[in-house]
Amino acid sequence: MDETDRTRISDAALSMDQGERILLYEVMKKKVGLITLISIFIPGGGQIYQGSYLKGILILLLAWLILPWLYGIYDAHTEASRFNRELLELIYPESMPARADSLRVAVGE
Repeated sequence: MDETDRTRISDAALSMDQGERILLYEVMKKKVGLITLISIFIPGGGQIYQGSYLKGILILLLAWLILPWLYGIYDAHTEASRFNRELLELIYPESMPARADSLRVAVGE
């Protein structure tokens, strides 16, 4: 998801009520289980389904080495999960807890 998509989704979600936000999330989220299953049976298929065509074709061509195939299964699952997490943060920014990497805690000596 690029920056213009993030901005567009975030701006649209601000003008929506709770029901519309739920619907937007449900329509846009990736089906992690389906994407992982596709990657198990078709090397690179999960990446192609998500729109990463070059990565998917590369995994498909190198799948006979087994390691790229296993990487493709892992990558498809993690990328779909990351997309869903980012989408949730964009649609519901007010209800998301602060990220650990953005917190600065002063430690007294």
